[in-house]
Amino acid sequence: MERRRLGRSKVEVSVLALGTMNFGSDWHGTGLVDEKGARALLDAAEEAGVDHIDTADIYGYGAAEKLLGKLLKGRRDRWVLATKVRAHMTPGDPKSGGLSAAHIAAGLDASLKRLKTDYVDLYMPHYGDADVPLEESLAAFEKAARQGKVRVLGCSNFAPAEWDTALSWAGAKRPRFEFNQVQLSLAAPWALADFAALCSREGVSLTAWSPLCGGFLTGKYRGESRPEGRRRDPAKAFPVAEEARLAPLLTLLEKVAELEGVTMTQAALGWLLGKTAVAGVVVGARRPEQLREALTSRRLSPKSQALLDRAAAAVG
Repeated sequence: MERRRLGRSKVEVSVLALGTMNFGSDWHGTGLVDEKGARALLDAAEEAGVDHIDTADIYGYGAAEKLLGKLLKGRRDRWVLATKVRAHMTPGDPKSGGLSAAHIAAGLDASLKRLKTDYVDLYMPHYGDADVPLEESLAAFEKAARQGKVRVLGCSNFAPAEWDTALSWAGAKRPRFEFNQVQLSLAAPWALADFAALCSREGVSLTAWSPLCGGFLTGKYRGESRPEGRRRDPAKAFPVAEEARLAPLLTLLEKVAELEGVTMTQAALGWLLGKTAVAGVVVGARRPEQLREALTSRRLSPKSQALLDRAAAAVG
């Protein structure tokens, strides 16, 4: 498994990461993965050389972190563990979320307790908070890093200007957001262009969530006969994909997959693996065979990469 460095930090991760949004709950209709299933996925990831696990406090309102805490017992040091803070952990209670200094500190301690660990390798604000001064949030994240509770800071779903401001605040002496986890796939490629200049200038990285656009790029949700899964009802599917407009993209992806001798899933992930700004691609699954298919993805040939680059540019 290829490994890539996160920004200018000293931490390298497997370029393919195990997503755990559905561990312990049917979060966003992704399909519940119970303890037995989660253990099988974790074992399959480890066998493939994956050492990067991505989770968040809000997934199942703590269920994913709790399950990971149980499953990682005895092998915590083998994994680069990432989690996030921001969302409201108690629906309707504004004090149970946000990026105030108090909530970041409390949220991190709660995550550490659920994960049964003294530190997380990667820690992120899940998205911004317009109600809290950014400097307050950044100082709280810096404090967590200085305390040894976090190895590397990152952010998630930050706009270019917001990330740039955070990097400027950190400067050369403070811990900074070395990566930004954003929605990124052939069906949603905008982040590559949006962050290109910033990544080049600052030496920071992107990590991709929903690299298959919620299963859309697997090709199995085409036509009238739609299998069970998160995209069975297009109106409720997450993330949103304009299926009619993106139909030509799927047709090309299928042809590229045939050319490369891989599945559509592997071709879509292979396109992302060809992007040097991308340090991690978060892959979720319900079954080990799904995960193994994804984890055997490889970079595409230059010809196929160029074909999909042009298609991605047209999507925008």
